[in-house]
Amino acid sequence: MDIGEILLSPKGRVGRGPFLAVVATGWAIAFDFLPFNPLLALRYAAAINVAVVVISALAVWVGIAITVKRFHDVGLSGFNTVGLVWTTLRGDPLATDAPLTMAIAALGIIIQLWLCIEPGSRSANRFGNPVSAYRAHPLPSTRRST
Repeated sequence: MDIGEILLSPKGRVGRGPFLAVVATGWAIAFDFLPFNPLLALRYAAAINVAVVVISALAVWVGIAITVKRFHDVGLSGFNTVGLVWTTLRGDPLATDAPLTMAIAALGIIIQLWLCIEPGSRSANRFGNPVSAYRAHPLPSTRRST
């Protein structure tokens, strides 16, 4: 699987490493650690040139596609991404005057963290074979030898 397929296609599975890289980049953008924020660019698209809008839409699509694949890797439907996107768009972790809005944002953050740490299924599931990195670097056995 090449980098374009990993980042742009919602089909198949992806492991924790590529997902964590995309999530970390997304959080860095969200907290203005990077100079370009695609979500703000989409929000103010009327005042910005077409190239920024295209790059922003591509960044959002990459986040959705890799999240769908991560849900596939843990054996869940990619439609769960719809709920995660809703928590991202609806929630605001800094809205101290709206506890429900903060709770919605917290739920989205918890789901993202869970996807970062939950190992994928080791066997083939309805979304495809396990990620090749698992076969190349198997996890150590937890069984004790007798």
